[in-house]
Amino acid sequence: MNSTRSEFHILLVEDSRADAKIIERALKEGNVDHRLTVIPDGRQALEYLFAARDDVRAADLEPDLILLDLNLPGIDGCQVLTQIKRDPFLRMIPVVILTTSNREEDIVSTYMAGANTYIPKPTEYPSYRELVSILRGYWIDTALKVPRPLRRPGGADAP
Repeated sequence: MNSTRSEFHILLVEDSRADAKIIERALKEGNVDHRLTVIPDGRQALEYLFAARDDVRAADLEPDLILLDLNLPGIDGCQVLTQIKRDPFLRMIPVVILTTSNREEDIVSTYMAGANTYIPKPTEYPSYRELVSILRGYWIDTALKVPRPLRRPGGADAP
């Protein structure tokens, strides 16, 4: 994470408003110093990510972590993941699949496409708090973040 920022930017790609609210509440209650951007479909998520990647002035839009649902309208989560992981700069952003699907084909296909983690959505709110604790413990507090200048394809802050 960039040393000039204290908050962790999470991009949540989730079409269910109810699920997005639950995740947002769990993040707040889990004392995660974060900024959450919620995008409801795959096409908009890709537009957002490519704009953040391409515009040096939009560096603060680039997320540190992506939580991605698979069951999205239009472009589904697996297609979004494939596009992210094909891009030489976006692929460095960790992508956690957070979905209702427990289907083996979904698990295998997303790992084959480059998912960093696959987590079935909890069915009860206390389990969401546990999930946030796990996300915080690993992705936010432990895993090394890729410095933003290494993720930029061009511009003044590129290496």
